[in-house]
Amino acid sequence: MSTAEKTSSIEEIPRLLFSRRSAAKALDVSVRLIDYAIASGLLEARRLNSRILILSDSLAKFAASDRVIPKTGAHCEACA
Repeated sequence: MSTAEKTSSIEEIPRLLFSRRSAAKALDVSVRLIDYAIASGLLEARRLNSRILILSDSLAKFAASDRVIPKTGAHCEACA
């Protein structure tokens, strides 16, 4: 089997998981926005050791939705 044949067979396998950086690049958004979406439950992620991986189906659903992502973290007293 030649190198070209190996490469073409590997490229045909669909990606099932994306890193935070890959997901951000695929959606053309920041990694921080991906983190907010995971924290708010809009993106489904899995932890593999120290890596956080986003499911491709979840990424596709997120891209198709029109949602506002709430920023999590410290809130001011006026927001409470």
